[in-house]
Amino acid sequence: MRYRSILIYVSNAIDLERRVRLAARLSSGEPVTVIGLAISGMSRFMSQVLPAVTGSAGETLPGTMLPAEEQERREKKHLDMTASLERFEVLAQEFGIARIQTLRVDDDAAAALSNYGNTADLIILGKSELHGVDDHKDSDFIEFVALNAAAPVLAISEKPFSWRHALIAWNSSSAAARAVRNAIPLLQDVDAISAVIFGDGIVPGAGASASEDELNQCLSPLGKPVAILHRPAAADVGHALLALAAELDADLIVMGCVAHPRWRGVLLGGTTGVVIAESPVALLLSR
Repeated sequence: MRYRSILIYVSNAIDLERRVRLAARLSSGEPVTVIGLAISGMSRFMSQVLPAVTGSAGETLPGTMLPAEEQERREKKHLDMTASLERFEVLAQEFGIARIQTLRVDDDAAAALSNYGNTADLIILGKSELHGVDDHKDSDFIEFVALNAAAPVLAISEKPFSWRHALIAWNSSSAAARAVRNAIPLLQDVDAISAVIFGDGIVPGAGASASEDELNQCLSPLGKPVAILHRPAAADVGHALLALAAELDADLIVMGCVAHPRWRGVLLGGTTGVVIAESPVALLLSR
C-alpha cells in the first residue's frame, strides 16, 4: 500500500530539500507522481481583474495599468516561483524521483493547497511556510489545509523525521480512524509505533470510550506490533501529547483534525492548534 500522488508545496522555504527527500523515500520503487505546486500568494480574483495586459507594440492598454510597485511585486513573485520550481526539479532528479509534475498558481496559498490537495494522496508542507508571522497564524494555515483538503497533510518541523518512532493519538473518532488509515503508507517504514489513549478516550459528543480493537483493525494492513499506552485523562491533551512524544523520542505524531466553528485568522486553541503550533516533530494530520 503506497501513496500514488504526492503534492509538495514548493516555495523558497529552507526545508524544501527535506520535503522532496521525504517524497523520494515514499515513492521509491513505486509509480508515484510527485507534484511540485508553486503559489504566488496573490489573490486569484485580483490577478484576473487586474492583468498586466499589453498591446501588440508593447504599450499598456487603457484601463489596465497597475501601479509600478504592484507590477514589480508580481514580477518578483513569479520569478521566485520559477526559481523554486527549478530547484524542485533539480532536487527531484537528484533524489531519483522518476515521475514529477510542476504547477504554478496565482492564489492564496492555503486555498490553493486545499483545492489541489483534493486530487492527491498526501500533501507535504512545513512549519516554515509563512515568514515573519507568529506561530498561531502559521498553525492556522496548516490546520486550514488539513481541514479543507481531502488528502492528509504531512507537516515537517524542526526535528528531522528519521522513520524511527511514530506516536498515534487515538480516541476512536472518525477523524482519528481516517488519520491512522491515511498514515499506513508512511507507517510501513517506521521502526516503532505507539498509540496513546488519554483517560477513557471519550470522543466529545459521542459518549463512547476509545476502543483498542478498532485501532488494531485500522492498523491491520501494517502487520507489525503497536504498543498501546494508557495515560490519565488530561485537561490539556495537546501539551500532554507533546510531552509523551518527547518522552518516547518520537519523530512523528499521527492525529485527526476536527473542525470547530471559528473565523480563519483567530488564534487557535484546543488540541490540534496546540500540537501544530508547538510540536518540534513531524505531524500527519487528517480530517
